[in-house]
Amino acid sequence: MAPFGIFRKRKKVTEEAVVEKTLLDELCGDDAELKEVLTRTLLLNPKLTGGEKGIDSHVEKAQEYEKNKEYVRARVEYQTAGELALYEGKLAHVQKFFKKAAEIDPDYPGRSIFEFFTKKENAEKALAVAQEFYARTAKSS
Repeated sequence: MAPFGIFRKRKKVTEEAVVEKTLLDELCGDDAELKEVLTRTLLLNPKLTGGEKGIDSHVEKAQEYEKNKEYVRARVEYQTAGELALYEGKLAHVQKFFKKAAEIDPDYPGRSIFEFFTKKENAEKALAVAQEFYARTAKSS
């Protein structure tokens, strides 16, 4: 038995879809590259990533993986250290760890995300937006 809905005419949608802007859209404005980079590097729950150990534990793991020639794992740890540095507002660390992540795994398709942070003006801009993002999301939590 066929459902009755298949015989009804569908209403045409004449209204344009309303697109709501996210907080990140608002903070990045028209800078699509900045939005893409931050979409891939902002931590939604930084406490779950760092715990009490923080950046240093991720750097130590990365160095150990690097020593053992486990470059993909080293990249992941350097990336995490960079993301935590972004959360903590440490510009020099952000640049250092994302640069290391880009260098250690040159075949990684998302490498351009890390390379974005090697330019100081890009890193400063991203850091400012990240700090505003974290300040606003902390209030709403």
